[in-house]
Amino acid sequence: MTENSRDEGKLVSVLEARDELEAITIQAFLESQGIDAAIRSRQIPMYDEIARSWNPVWGYVLVMEENHDRAEELIMEYIDSCSSCEGIEEGDIPEGDMDT
Repeated sequence: MTENSRDEGKLVSVLEARDELEAITIQAFLESQGIDAAIRSRQIPMYDEIARSWNPVWGYVLVMEENHDRAEELIMEYIDSCSSCEGIEEGDIPEGDMDT
């Protein structure tokens, strides 16, 4: 995401990623569809296992608020079309926004 895009709106979560690979995959997919996306990790360096025991969510994939609905649609289509997608489930898509 560009520096200017942060001033134009609010970032909201479209996916609670269980691991880094899932977050990067969805971010790359959204960007390939023309939607800027960012990743926000909830992990604490050197405390990975402890952090995971407190919170099973690795991090979030974020988009601009105005792109939320389209990004959510694209993610669901991607999940439905991916026969080998394991781990991502509809319940991972958060309702509403999150505090950033």
